[in-house]
Amino acid sequence: MPLQGEQQTAASSLLRKVTKTLRGTMDTVRYKSVVLTLLYLRSVSWEFEQARRWAEAEGLREEHLLHGVRGQRWIPPLARWDTLIRRVRDPDDDPVTALDEALDAMRRSDGDLADLFPPADALIGDMRRSQVTELFTILEEPLDAASYENLLGEFARFEGKKGGEFHTPRSVVRLLVETLQPERGRVYDPCCGSGGMLIQTARFVEEQGGDPDADMAYYGQEANVRSWQLARMNLHVNGVQADVRRADALERDPVWSLKADWVLANPPFNMRDWARDEGVLHWRYGVSPHSNANFAWLQHAVDRLSDQGSAGLVLANGSMSSKQMGEDEIRRAMVEGDLVACVVVLPPQLFSITLKSACVWILTKDKSPQGKAGLTDRRGQTLFIDARAMGDMVGRAHRVLTNSQRSEIAGAYHAWRGTGRRGAVYQDVPGFCRSVGGDEIRRNRHILTPGRYVGGAPLEAPAPGGGQGDGLIGKLERELLELLERSDQLAGRIRLHLDT
Repeated sequence: MPLQGEQQTAASSLLRKVTKTLRGTMDTVRYKSVVLTLLYLRSVSWEFEQARRWAEAEGLREEHLLHGVRGQRWIPPLARWDTLIRRVRDPDDDPVTALDEALDAMRRSDGDLADLFPPADALIGDMRRSQVTELFTILEEPLDAASYENLLGEFARFEGKKGGEFHTPRSVVRLLVETLQPERGRVYDPCCGSGGMLIQTARFVEEQGGDPDADMAYYGQEANVRSWQLARMNLHVNGVQADVRRADALERDPVWSLKADWVLANPPFNMRDWARDEGVLHWRYGVSPHSNANFAWLQHAVDRLSDQGSAGLVLANGSMSSKQMGEDEIRRAMVEGDLVACVVVLPPQLFSITLKSACVWILTKDKSPQGKAGLTDRRGQTLFIDARAMGDMVGRAHRVLTNSQRSEIAGAYHAWRGTGRRGAVYQDVPGFCRSVGGDEIRRNRHILTPGRYVGGAPLEAPAPGGGQGDGLIGKLERELLELLERSDQLAGRIRLHLDT
């Protein structure tokens, strides 16, 4: 398998070629649908061709694949890539008609695909024939599953704020997965975007020597129709069988009876005008204001957890300290309910939608040793981790958490919880992590900003001959992070005044 950097390069190179071809015809949001739909057709067609060759070598007819031999989805002749690209290149054929017939054949062959594809005219109807031909040529060589996912990330960066609606940066997803360590059971993402949380969970299970199909069951919901379609295609390309519904989890929850062992989510930051219904039973800690659904998502996650389940959610920093319209009371009730296991503040520039940093909430219903599990008893305690100084810059405006940085954050949590490697002992690290009891959190009025609890990192003497430059840079960086945090708090106050 290619290295991640090679996969990223392949995705970036493909996107540059596509952009050059389609420039002036449609915007990025439009050709995202074009490219990802066509790549999906190319991918499933390639998989079918491999299965067909296997059947031929086994002395079986192609028709045997109609019955699900080897779990292979049947691809009708009209939808196979070699047929489609031959028709697109035929000057006597119409590319829109060819694609429309291919998509219709896929819909008729499998009822699960009936609502997966946009109309062919919406995809390529306004493209010149030369553009269509060149685009199919660019896409002729398939990307592997990891590169397909990287391409989603490239589109997200291109789209900026809108990109955050369907894609969470991989290093953030991996942080949640590596912290929660889902290895067996049911995993649920109530706002799954393009399915990255579920895919990375499956990969983590496989990396740990498990069977991602037998050991885990995957559930997701997504309100945006195009993101829902992308999620299903992305999951299929990556070989993850998931039950993903098109629904707003806060308004109409088709999996209301689900009790998941793991909930992972990156809800829309500070979502306004959500489907607020005060009569919903699972708002047991308080009803979030119309202007911000952060605490609705947190409570929804808690309601979907099994008795010993854990959840990880990425939220805007304001969720740790906001006071407007009763949010502080909901936070207080959740802390007093002993649901908050860990709060991690992340570095800025991880997300294409904002230069500010976000935070991760780790929730659990059971901080006890859990019987035979023999975990560390953490009832009445919360772990705070300040990771604002972490992250490596990739380009001028984007930051990622490296493997070692994610391991440091997740390792602190595992040592604290007693799920780390044998013999690992948790210790507070000034400026980075600290375990805090409920009394201290109460004295801080249930504000959960890690900086209040972990203190400052010890200052190191400059290296001989190194001067004072490094110390000054560190001081300025800390001041910048404090200003960004203050900016989040002021934004919350402004939203409050706008809503009143």
